[in-house]
Amino acid sequence: MKKGIFTILVMVLIASCSNDDDTITIEEREETQNSIIRITEVDTDTDEVTLTNLGDAATEVGNYWLCLGPGTYVQVSNAASESTNLDPNQSVTLSYDVDATADGLSLFSVNTFGSTDPDVLIDYVQWGAGNQARVNQAITAGRWDNAANFVTMTSPYTFTGNATEFGSTFWNGTQVATANAVIRIARVDTTTDEVTLVNLGGTTLDIADYWLCLGPGTYVRVSNATSASTNLGPEQTVILNYDVDPAADGLSIFSVNTFGSTNPDVLIDYVQWGSGNQPRVDQAVTAGRWDNATNTASGVSPYIFNGDADNFGSTFWN
Repeated sequence: MKKGIFTILVMVLIASCSNDDDTITIEEREETQNSIIRITEVDTDTDEVTLTNLGDAATEVGNYWLCLGPGTYVQVSNAASESTNLDPNQSVTLSYDVDATADGLSLFSVNTFGSTDPDVLIDYVQWGAGNQARVNQAITAGRWDNAANFVTMTSPYTFTGNATEFGSTFWNGTQVATANAVIRIARVDTTTDEVTLVNLGGTTLDIADYWLCLGPGTYVRVSNATSASTNLGPEQTVILNYDVDPAADGLSIFSVNTFGSTNPDVLIDYVQWGSGNQPRVDQAVTAGRWDNATNTASGVSPYIFNGDADNFGSTFWN
């Protein structure tokens, strides 16, 4: 009789342990099985937006919303011509009229467009210029990195990150197929009062009528700052003489003498050193030519640009 009772107790303990193991396995599986819906491509030429499920569980995204800003939104089910029930790694392409020049696109799980809840505002991307309509919401929600940062080059814009990575670092534009001149500030030497401009594009451009500007009332036409040729071929430079403050200053280059402009085709480059909040930095940030009003080039003079044609901001100066 005692042997029979012992056998029963052993069987109960085994069954109990087995149930506990099964429960842990199910909980762990539930923790990893989530849908993660991301914007993975924006084609401004065809007005198409691609959503992809980068998670490991299927989900229906028909009730999600795309939004470009107040009053401009569409429900996913109304923008799709194919199934919106996405399995893991499955995508859906949506038709949505976006601005080819500059725009900011949010993805919401429900139509609460003022939300900063990351479970509601679940993804964001902006291109062409910074400070688009909902970028500050996206930053608060952890869905974008900096209001001034945007995807550069041209459409289509493609997400290159993983499911949990957000911000401009994880987006790439498409290299412009046709060659263009891209004039950038390459070097500022505050000891010799010399500014170097470079053409990082693929075609020649005469920049004689471009302007350097340190702030209101302080500017010079490029042709008046050098005796050298201002007709720059690809990778060619010109050194200009311009009296800059060695302690702290902010230098803009304008394609025309419209010095109040925030048009990135007019205010084409900017750098500040020594201290932030120089006179035209807010214009430069709005134009997408600098990253943050308080950021400066690091180190001491000469300040040297180390980025590519489409890189802007303090990160690319030292």
